Amino acid sequence: MTETHTLRFNARPITLALVMLLAVLTPRGWAQSRIEPETGLKVFEQLEGWVRGWDVPSVDTPEALSEPLCAAVVTLRLDGHVFGRGAASSPDPDRMLLWRAASEAFNAANSKLTQERDAMWEAFIRQLAERITITLELGGELTPISPSELVLPGFGYSPGSIGLAVRLGDKNEALGPESLLTRRGDPARSIVAEALTLSEDSTLVLETPSTLNEQGFVFYRWQPMAIAQPAPGLGGAFLDRGGRVIEQDEVSVRSIRTMSERIASNLMKRRWDGVEKYGFVGALDPVTGKNASSSSAPFEQAMGAYALLRFGEDADTPLKREAVEAGRDVLRELGAVERNEIAPWDDALGACMSVVALGEIPLELILGDRDLNELRLRSLETLDTLYSKSEGFSDSIPQPARGLVAHALVVSATLDPRDRTAMADDAISRVFLETPTELLVSQMPFLAWAQMEQIGSTGDIASASVLRQMRDLVWEHQLRRADLELIDRDLAGGIVFTRASAPLPSWSCLRPLAAIATMLGDERLTEGDMGSGEVPMQIGRLVDSIRFVRQLVAEGETLHMYADAESADWGVRMALWDQRMPIESSAMALLLLCETQTSFEQIMAR
Repeated sequence: MTETHTLRFNARPITLALVMLLAVLTPRGWAQSRIEPETGLKVFEQLEGWVRGWDVPSVDTPEALSEPLCAAVVTLRLDGHVFGRGAASSPDPDRMLLWRAASEAFNAANSKLTQERDAMWEAFIRQLAERITITLELGGELTPISPSELVLPGFGYSPGSIGLAVRLGDKNEALGPESLLTRRGDPARSIVAEALTLSEDSTLVLETPSTLNEQGFVFYRWQPMAIAQPAPGLGGAFLDRGGRVIEQDEVSVRSIRTMSERIASNLMKRRWDGVEKYGFVGALDPVTGKNASSSSAPFEQAMGAYALLRFGEDADTPLKREAVEAGRDVLRELGAVERNEIAPWDDALGACMSVVALGEIPLELILGDRDLNELRLRSLETLDTLYSKSEGFSDSIPQPARGLVAHALVVSATLDPRDRTAMADDAISRVFLETPTELLVSQMPFLAWAQMEQIGSTGDIASASVLRQMRDLVWEHQLRRADLELIDRDLAGGIVFTRASAPLPSWSCLRPLAAIATMLGDERLTEGDMGSGEVPMQIGRLVDSIRFVRQLVAEGETLHMYADAESADWGVRMALWDQRMPIESSAMALLLLCETQTSFEQIMAR
C-alpha cells in the first residue's frame, strides 16, 4: 500500500480486503477544488443569463469571458430530457472555457428546433428558455492520471465522484461526472470515446487508456463543483454525486416511518396502468423515463406485493390500508397470467416468493378469490418439487435462493393442510450446514426469516451463533464516515462485499440488513434494552446503514437528472451511480424499514 493510498482507521475489526478496497477508493492527497462556492454561483448566474435570453455572446466581446476554469460541462434539459450538452477543458485556467462549453450546448439544442422563424418565434424562444433547466459542472484544476491509476477500476475513484478530461496535442475534451451517473458508463470506456472524438481514428475504439497514453494521449481527473436547477424557476443547488449528502442526524424513528410511507407510495404508483393484468412494470430507468418491460418478473411482482402487505399489516392509516389492497391486487394479477407472461408457478423463484407473499393474506380471503387461489395451488405444487429430504434442493434452484425455498416451506403451513414442518426444518438446517459463514449473506434475509418464523417467539434458535457471526461480518464490511474521504462520504453506512464483481456498496446490501433489522428485535439474538447490552451498538450500526439506504432514495435535487421525475420520486436506485429502479430494490428497502420499526417497538416493550 503506497503512501498516496493510506487511510485512517478506527481501532475496530476490519478485513484486509476491505482496507485494500478503501485504499483504492479514497486516495490521500486529494486536491481541493480551487473554485470557491461564491465563484461557482457567479459563473452559474452568468450562464443562466445566457440561457434565459437564449443568446451566447460573441466570442470577441468581454461578456464572453468568465472566471478562469480548467473544466466546464454545461447540460441543458427540457422537461427532464437532455436538450443540449457541451464540454470544454484546458490544462491551464482559461476564461473562455464557459463560453466554449455553453456554445456547444446551445448549438446542440438549436439543432433540434425545427420551427420556422416567423412572427411567433421570439415568443416561442422566451417560453422555451423559461422551461430549460441548467446543470453546470466546473473544475478548477486538471490533475494528470498516472499510468498506475489508469489500470485501476474507475482510475481509483468511485463512479461519479470525479470529472475526466483527455488531451491530444492542443485539443482537449472533458467528461462531467453526471454523464457517468446517467449513462451507467464505465469511466475507462467513456474516456476512450472522448479520445476517439479528438483523434477521429475509429481503429482506437478497442484500445485501453493505458495504451492510448503510450500513444500520446494525456488523461486528467478533476474535482467537480456541480450546480443544478432541481426544476424550472428554481435557483441552482450545489450537488454531490448528482444529489445531496444525507447527514446522519436526518435518520430518526420519525424519518424511518416517513421513508417507509414514501417508498410504499412509490411502489404503488409503479403498477401497469393499462387494461392488462400486468401488476408491477419492469425496472424504471428514470433518466429516459422508460421501463424495461410492461411487467416485472414473477419474483419481483411477488416481492413488491409482500413488501406492501408487510408495510400495511396493522392497517392503522389510510395509506397502509391502500397498500394492503394494492399488494393483494398485484397477487391477483400474478395469478391471472396474461399472454406472453411467465406464469409464476413455472418460475421456481416466483413460485416461492408467491407462497411467502400469500402467507400475509388470510386464507379465507384467498379461498374466496379465484386468481389468488389459483396462485396458491399452483405455487405450492411447484414448491413441492424444489426440495426433498432425500434429494435436497432441485438443480433449478440457484445456491443463493435456497434460503427463499426454506422460507416458502415454513410459510406454506398457513396456506395448506399438508404438513411440511419436517421438510422445512431439514431445508433450513441444510442451508446453514452447506453455506460457509462468509457466504451466508447471500441467503439473507429469507433464511433468517425462515429460521425465526419456524421456531416462533419462544424456544432456542439453533443457528443463533451463526446468525450473529453473519451480522458481525456485515458490520466489519460497513463503510464508516471516518474511513472515507470527503468525496465519498455519501457511501457511509454502505456494505462492501469484497467477493462481488464490483466491490462497491449498492442496493444488494439491503438483503442482509433486512435480516439484521429483524434480529435486532429478538432478545435471543440481541440482548439488552435501549440503554444496555448489545442493543445500543446494534441500533447505531443499523441506523448508519439506513442513512445509506436513504442516500439510495431518489428525491429532491436528484430528480433534476430524470425525464420521469414523478415515477422516480422516492424510488430506490440500484446504486448511487446506477439510476435504474427495479421493483426489488424498493421492496427490499421497504421491508428493511418495516422490520426496523417493528424491532424498535419490541425493544421499547421489554
